[in-house]
Amino acid sequence: MYLYLVNGRGGSLLAEHYTRDVGRALAIAGRLESAGPRPNIVRSNANYVVNIATADLLRLAERDGAVRRAVALYLAEKERHAEAEGVCRKNPGHPFFIAMC
Repeated sequence: MYLYLVNGRGGSLLAEHYTRDVGRALAIAGRLESAGPRPNIVRSNANYVVNIATADLLRLAERDGAVRRAVALYLAEKERHAEAEGVCRKNPGHPFFIAMC
């Protein structure tokens, strides 16, 4: 999955996976749902996009160290380019963002 920072709505962090096969998208969504997050499947041109919203991604990062490291590295890179301030502003008291923002 890829991390994607959306700045238009005050800052949201999404995890996305693109596939052309609807069956594969449903299988990925099923595996994610069994792990906890509620994935969304959206049609985008010729692809299907399976994404996880910010709140679910943060809950998953609190439980899984690999996800936590990936999100921390991504936000550190974006913060270096001054793009992560919206996510930090939207989630001010979250313990995951206290060290970064």
